[in-house]
Amino acid sequence: MRTKGGVIVTIVIFVALLAFLIGDVFTSGSSLMNSRKMRVGEIDGKTVGYVDFLNKSDEISNIYKMMWGRDAFSAEEQEMIYNMAWQQFIMQDAYQPGFQKLGMTVAAAEQVDMVNGAYLSPVITSTFANPATGEFDAQFLKAFLANVNNNDGSFALWSFLRSQMAQERIMSKYISLVEGGFFANDLEIAHGLKAANETYAADVIGREYYTVPDSLVKVTPAQVKAYYDANKEAFRQEASRDIEYVVFDVLPSEADYADAQEVVNDIAAEFAVSDAPMQYALLNSQTKPDQTYYRPDQLDAAVAALDGDRTKMAGPTLNGDEYTMARIADVRMLPDTLGAQHILLQKGQNALADSLVNVLRGGADFAALAAQYSLDQYSEGGDLGRFTPAQLPMAFTDAAMNANVGDIYTVESDAGLQVVKLTYKTRPVRKMQVATVTYKIDPSAATIQEAYQKASNFVTAAAGTAEGFAQAVGDQMLSKRTVRIRTTDRAINGLENSKEIVRWAFNGKTGDVSQIMDIDGNYYVAALTGVREKGYATVEQATADITKTLMNQEKARILAAEMTGATLEEVAAATGEQIRKAENVEWNAFYIPEIGVEPQLVGAITAVNVGELSQPVEGVNGVYRFVVTDAQQTGVATEESEKVRLETDAVNFVLQRTMQALNEESDITDLRVKFF
Repeated sequence: MRTKGGVIVTIVIFVALLAFLIGDVFTSGSSLMNSRKMRVGEIDGKTVGYVDFLNKSDEISNIYKMMWGRDAFSAEEQEMIYNMAWQQFIMQDAYQPGFQKLGMTVAAAEQVDMVNGAYLSPVITSTFANPATGEFDAQFLKAFLANVNNNDGSFALWSFLRSQMAQERIMSKYISLVEGGFFANDLEIAHGLKAANETYAADVIGREYYTVPDSLVKVTPAQVKAYYDANKEAFRQEASRDIEYVVFDVLPSEADYADAQEVVNDIAAEFAVSDAPMQYALLNSQTKPDQTYYRPDQLDAAVAALDGDRTKMAGPTLNGDEYTMARIADVRMLPDTLGAQHILLQKGQNALADSLVNVLRGGADFAALAAQYSLDQYSEGGDLGRFTPAQLPMAFTDAAMNANVGDIYTVESDAGLQVVKLTYKTRPVRKMQVATVTYKIDPSAATIQEAYQKASNFVTAAAGTAEGFAQAVGDQMLSKRTVRIRTTDRAINGLENSKEIVRWAFNGKTGDVSQIMDIDGNYYVAALTGVREKGYATVEQATADITKTLMNQEKARILAAEMTGATLEEVAAATGEQIRKAENVEWNAFYIPEIGVEPQLVGAITAVNVGELSQPVEGVNGVYRFVVTDAQQTGVATEESEKVRLETDAVNFVLQRTMQALNEESDITDLRVKFF
């Protein structure tokens, strides 16, 4: 896409990741911890030190502790806070200087309007949303502002929110500018029309590279170096690490299963004679029992076979490493589906709730009162529609099941205090509540120690070298995994909670072997086999890929020389290959069914006249010759529709494109992976 005003395109927007950032500029520290060795990253030539980053993260943590009302975060939440701190440094070191030069500000009147005007800030509407409805509640905002005090955390929180609002508004202005600068030119429209309206069919003969033995081609180091020099930009890379690792699973042994059987037998004996099976399950099951009532056809066959008899028990049965046993706790006649209207109030508004019940029982319009008083403005007229008993809080459902259609009453649940009118109730059917006790078999201390000893023996055999690691893998007949880790990774794909391995990899050197790492109860040992720094891959690192490319080029010459003939049938006879059909080949495709990913072949098919035999085409997987058998003009797209599509796509991807431009322009080096 071209842009109207090149200067606009150089101003990069990053709204998606900057919507919740702190606006205060925090002065960098200068202690020993902020030396080059302890740098967390570099942005536009400015170092981000470990202490500075930690301080910024703590600032954001304190804000969210106040907002969420708790003192600890999950691993995912802590990672979010680290990302927010990092984006704040990007904002102050890469974005803010450009904004200031352009004089982009948020006026005082705008700041007021963002809080109580016609164009509320998304920061306000998301922060002061009613938990029960997910919608913005002006009363929540008013209550907060009335209690902002310079002497407590509320003032710091309000300063934080104001900073977020200002940044969001500035970013929105830039987004509008950049979106306005994109348009589709005539060449793009013509290209798009061809891609949308033209399809082709061809008869194809192909010969794959693997049919030529590697021994027939030779690639020299000089050729590799020459290719590298001529195509160096293709080998630009971000920092990454190549590792191999083995895992020693800690699983229950046969002895552990035998010991568990004795425990389960004791539990089953007690459970079978308990007068209160659900209470027993709540106290003794390792997983929380489901207290929902179900029809017999909704239950497991073994449980349904109990037929509501509370004196019988199903199980214990072993599924994998978990025992399960079940009893019928209760049998009731209950409806499948309910319907209701409600008015949601805050807990403690009992007087208002009682008043509403009285006027509603007197014939007042429920929908009108819901619109006036309910905190839930999402449901029209307070109508909750139809729902099953399991879909709403238990207190709400229990009250509904004990009421008759048309009854008006109050109920208090986790959502708040509710005035309810029951509007629908199906005919009651027989349902059962099942008390289920589970017992998971865990590895014993002896089993855990045995697995650790195996891992320890492996580390000893590896002797601290990648070569020793490979030898130990072979000698002990282990299965190793190979993975490449990037600086943006916080875990290995498919392996949760593996941050320790990632951090180790970025702090080591090629050939290092890790100590034993405990991840989710299993033991891991890794070897660092490759270190790739940001910039260009070395010739040595690129040699394998280049060699394959050059070998395929040599094989292509051999194959092309064999694919002789004036017709496709003659080519087939010369090569012994079958003619394959390529149908519905689109102009902008890269994949052909029955042939594979072959963009060069697609391009060639669209460029050759119908009925004409092509010259050999060097593709991804082999060499091809073909005859185009059909070319169709569908006429589905028009110039106007293609123009709209292109400009819509440009706007939809503006954030992604500008983020990429920012990272490239600001020369951002992210080293957080070494520490966090």
